[in-house]
Amino acid sequence: ERNKKDMTADQDRCLSIADSVDIESNYTRAITAECHLPHLIKNDNVTNFREQAFQWVQTYLGGPWARAELKHFRCKGMRGDLTNYLYTCKLILWDGENDGLKILKTEKDIPTKVTLKVYGEIDTHQGFNSVEMMTLNIILAERHYVPKIHAIFPDGRFEEYEKSRQLRAAEIRKAEVSNHLADFLSDYHKMVMPFGKKAGRLEQMLDHYHSMALSVEFEDEDKAKMLKKIIRYNIDEELETLKDICFPCHDEVVFCHNNLSEGNILLCGHKDDRRIQVVGSDLSSYNYRSYDFGHFFASMQFDFGSSKYPYFERDRSKIPTEQERREFIIRYSRRLNLAVAQQKIVEDKIYEYSEKFMLASLFLRGLWGIVQADVSELQFGYLDYALASFQAYFEHKILNDL
Repeated sequence: ERNKKDMTADQDRCLSIADSVDIESNYTRAITAECHLPHLIKNDNVTNFREQAFQWVQTYLGGPWARAELKHFRCKGMRGDLTNYLYTCKLILWDGENDGLKILKTEKDIPTKVTLKVYGEIDTHQGFNSVEMMTLNIILAERHYVPKIHAIFPDGRFEEYEKSRQLRAAEIRKAEVSNHLADFLSDYHKMVMPFGKKAGRLEQMLDHYHSMALSVEFEDEDKAKMLKKIIRYNIDEELETLKDICFPCHDEVVFCHNNLSEGNILLCGHKDDRRIQVVGSDLSSYNYRSYDFGHFFASMQFDFGSSKYPYFERDRSKIPTEQERREFIIRYSRRLNLAVAQQKIVEDKIYEYSEKFMLASLFLRGLWGIVQADVSELQFGYLDYALASFQAYFEHKILNDL
C-alpha cells in the first residue's frame, strides 16, 4: 500500500512524463470523442437510454441530480472501451436567465459532470463476481489507482470525469512512458488485496472463453464465414498445446492488472496538469507476475486509433524488441530492492515466462473477440480482431520455437 510520500512522487513523475505527449492530439477514437452507442435499456419503465441514465443519476448521485428535471440532464456516448459502454452525464446549470438547475451552496462540492460506465454483456457471461469487482474498484480508487468512484450500482458505476485520451502505441514506446508503466506494474504487484491468492483464474478464463467461443453460431453469412476461417486454426486442440507450454508455471504469484495495453493507458488533465492514468482494472486478480509483461508486450502490435472498420491495425514490427523488453523488465526489477544476483535471476525468469504468456494473452484475446462478436452491440471488428490475434499467436509460437 502506497504512502502519501510515494503518491506525491508518482504524481510528480506523471506530470513530467506527460509534458512529452500532446494531450490535444486529434485522434479520431479518443476516449473523449462523442459517438453513437447502443442505448441499453435496463428498465421496462423507460422508453430510451437518456431516461434510464437520468433515473440512475437521481437514485445514486443525489444532491442536485435528485432535484433536477430531465430537461436539465445531458447524456452522450464516448468511445474507448471495447467491453463496456461509456457515457458522460452532466447537468445544465442555472445562470440567472436561462432555464437551468441552480446549485445550492451546500452542494458546491458535488460533481455536475460524471462518467457513466455500463457493464457490457460479456460481464454477465464470464463468471465475474460482481461483489468482488465492486470491492476491487473501491479499494483501487481509495489508493488512487483508478478514477474516484461516486456511486456503484448493479448495472455499472459513476466515476469522476476528467478530460483524457488514449495513448497510442507509438507514444507508449517512448522511454518516459514505458518507464512509468514499469514503475506502475512494480507498485501494483506489491499490493496486498483481500482476494484469492492462487493463480488459477488465467486457466479458468481460457477454459471458459474457449467453451463459449466454440458454441458461438452466427446467422449473418459474413460473420459465419469469418468464424469458419478462425476455427480452421484448430483452436479446439490448440488450447491443450498452449497449456503444455505455459503450465505448470513456477513464476511468482502477485496481484496483477491483467489488462495493461494501449486502450487502457490514458493521458489525463490539461496542459498545465497532465498525467498518465492506467484504467481497465476490472480484470485484476492474483496471477503469475509475468503474465502482465506478456500481455503488455503482445498488445503493442495492435493500434486502435483507426477510424475505419475494423477500427484497429496490426503490425508485428511494433512489438518491443528483445532489448526494449529487457530494459522494461530491468526498470521494473530495480524497484523490488533485491540483491544484484537475485535481481538478475528475477529478470531472466520474467523474460522467459513473458515470452510464453504472450501466447496465452493472444489466445485469450482471440477467444474473447469471438464471444464479443456474438454478445456486444459496440461497433468494432471483433471477429477481425479474433482472427488477427490467432494469427499473431501462431506467428509468435513459430518464430520463438515455443
